[in-house]
Amino acid sequence: MLQETDPHWVNLADDLRFLQGGAELVWSSERSGWRHLYRYSSEGKLLAQLTRGDWEVTGLACVDESDGEVFFTATERSPLERHFYRVRLDGSDFRPLTKAPGTHAVSMPENCAYYLDTHSSLTAPPRRTLHARDGAEWAVFLEADRKPQEEYEILPTEIIEVKAPDGALLYARLIKPAVFQAGHKYPAVVMVYGGPHAQNVRNSWAGLTLDQVLAHRGFVIWQLDNRGSAGRGHAWESVIHRNLGAKELEDQKTGLKHLLSLGFVDSARVGLYGWSYGGYMTLYSVLNAPDLFAAGVAGAPVTDWRHYDTIYTERYMGLPSDNEEGYKRSSPVHQAANLKAKLMLIHCAEDDNVLFQNTFQMAAALQRAGKHFDLVIYPQKTHGVTGSLARHRNESIVNFFEEQLKTR
Repeated sequence: MLQETDPHWVNLADDLRFLQGGAELVWSSERSGWRHLYRYSSEGKLLAQLTRGDWEVTGLACVDESDGEVFFTATERSPLERHFYRVRLDGSDFRPLTKAPGTHAVSMPENCAYYLDTHSSLTAPPRRTLHARDGAEWAVFLEADRKPQEEYEILPTEIIEVKAPDGALLYARLIKPAVFQAGHKYPAVVMVYGGPHAQNVRNSWAGLTLDQVLAHRGFVIWQLDNRGSAGRGHAWESVIHRNLGAKELEDQKTGLKHLLSLGFVDSARVGLYGWSYGGYMTLYSVLNAPDLFAAGVAGAPVTDWRHYDTIYTERYMGLPSDNEEGYKRSSPVHQAANLKAKLMLIHCAEDDNVLFQNTFQMAAALQRAGKHFDLVIYPQKTHGVTGSLARHRNESIVNFFEEQLKTR
């Protein structure tokens, strides 16, 4: 019926809807470099392209065949936001249904009669409202919980635009320390994830996080979404093909250079923290750019992509037998001797996602290279440290950065 091909990989989405008893269908594709909606006949003939532009459809909410309308969320207004839209099945009458800046997560029944909108922004906690299909608000389903704002000082998050050397626009988020003073140099903690299918710099509510704790302890908080991350289209994401780590680090270095240019961060006191792919990026960065970071905390890091989930890894890296050099280049294990930063490794012994053997082999490589590091193990947890032990993990991270970056 339909065939999708791509020189890198094909991302699948749950956007298939059959029409007219199976004679037609609505389908999403990233063939243009951006995910958009298309209407096809059952024989594979293109009947209409429903959406187009340098933005992406992020979710198909409902198709009303009787009225000829399609409802979906997209990044049309900004890659930092998510809004709700409708368009007719012939591609005409495209219109937004949400107005408030920020992130809208929408749920709609099969008859498309109404929708539930959960909206938040950097300054507004999630608020859930019920709407008619034309966008008119019917009722407040759940008011925003503003108690955290009333009980704690939640420091503001700024969105910063950064131009890469090739002209690409990168987005970062910045939290300045409490009682910020111009002219003073602060230590910084760079938060990193960096992997596919995740976007961390958004106009959405974060609330009470580890970032806030560190900012109140006097750290600048910085996070940048590098190429390879989500929300900017498939062409943006696929630059990491067969070479994980390298392009991500180049963009992270560009972001850090911009942060230092602002004049209030001490370049000798920059730390890096991430979990899962972010743990991998922490290790990859401190070992491949050893002069930029004074300390790093790598949580549940992949240290050799041959030891990770094949359906994930082979999508981006290909088969080990076809990309042996790429697998070697992307593995922090082979750069263990480059370590200059103070390093803490954190891993759960029963991790069923990033297996504990990743940290084991990294520890062995560091020891063989004569490098010292801290190691924190959680014996009865899987990929995440949850429940009461989350406090222990957070305290370990905060104490490590205070010891390594604030006493220099």
